[in-house]
Amino acid sequence: MSFSVNTNLASLAALQTLNMTEQMLTQTQNVISTGQSVSSAQDNPALYSISNTIQASIASLTAVQNNLSFGQSTLGVASNAASQISSQLATLQQTVTQADQAGISPTTMQNQVNAILTNINQFATTATFNGVNLLDNVTTSRLNIVQDTIGNSIAVTNQNATTTGLGLTGLSVTGSNMTFAGLANQATAAGDTLIFKGAGQTNTTLTTYTFTFATSGNNGAVSGGGTSAVGVNVVIGPSQAATMSNLISAIQGIQGNVPSTGSAVTPQGQMFSATLDTAGNLVVASNSTASTSALSAGSYTPATATATDAAITGTAGTSAQQAILIVQNAITLMNAKAAVLGSAEQQVTGLQNFNTQLSASFTSGVGALTDANMAAESAQLASLQTKQQLGIQSLSMANARPQMMLQLFR
Repeated sequence: MSFSVNTNLASLAALQTLNMTEQMLTQTQNVISTGQSVSSAQDNPALYSISNTIQASIASLTAVQNNLSFGQSTLGVASNAASQISSQLATLQQTVTQADQAGISPTTMQNQVNAILTNINQFATTATFNGVNLLDNVTTSRLNIVQDTIGNSIAVTNQNATTTGLGLTGLSVTGSNMTFAGLANQATAAGDTLIFKGAGQTNTTLTTYTFTFATSGNNGAVSGGGTSAVGVNVVIGPSQAATMSNLISAIQGIQGNVPSTGSAVTPQGQMFSATLDTAGNLVVASNSTASTSALSAGSYTPATATATDAAITGTAGTSAQQAILIVQNAITLMNAKAAVLGSAEQQVTGLQNFNTQLSASFTSGVGALTDANMAAESAQLASLQTKQQLGIQSLSMANARPQMMLQLFR
């Protein structure tokens, strides 16, 4: 074995070992300080890339959870308002039922009906959360709730729980009505006509109203004052339901005037209300604010009688009697609308729970990939600190070896 002053091999070996120990000690201290075995791409490129991808998914799930919370709040407001409307409808059914009893003032009961209808509209139009209302009559209002990280969403359309949406517009217990049984189940064709007599320019003169089904029409407001006959074209829609909707719009579009003094007239607005009950019967009722004249001589006549398009004779009745059926139909509609909201709430709650569990699973997965075993790292640190001390001593001894060669020259 040779001895050299220029090249101290033992010192170089000791220094190399000490440097490696220092690197490992630095790495272990970094792991302990961050709590992660993989905190940068340098530690483990593959695991670092995977963990970053999962972290991005967790951030997306947080955004989805926020969207679901917003949607849940919006649906909650709508559901609470829907419950209030359902309660008002129950009260309304009680009121219109009482209105048909002898000895009770129809006018007084009508005032109660109007107050309830006002409440229903109030609940529907004020059920707004952060600018979204699912119960007003704005058909473009809808709620889109992002449900996952790939952009799928839950769409909840406007339920229109106003008096218009529930078929309660112009509900009256003081006038009369005309029922056309099963009209909604017909195969309406061009040239078919629906006729009834009702309030005209005065409260005692009846005007004949003729609604002719055609491929084009107006379906708009038509003045019923000052004439003994009013004719309106009703557009045939792509379905019988659409055709009936156009017919109802045409009937409710009739506007009336009633003389006050001399030749002067007082505008009375909408003359009739119209609705379809659950059995497909069309019910036309006189609007008490325009006239209390009885509806009469009602008939539906097909241009060509067929097995699916037959003649119907209108049946007259009191508005109080028909109001009960109209309100019952409104209750059925409201129950369906409330069910839509409740189903959406249930779906959102399920998604919230799922996203919470999914986020927890992702977080656990990232931890499994990157979290450090602190017990093992603690033992590693103690070991490396000991090796560091030994390395320093070894280097010190190696550096002292050249001094020993001076003994050879004494």
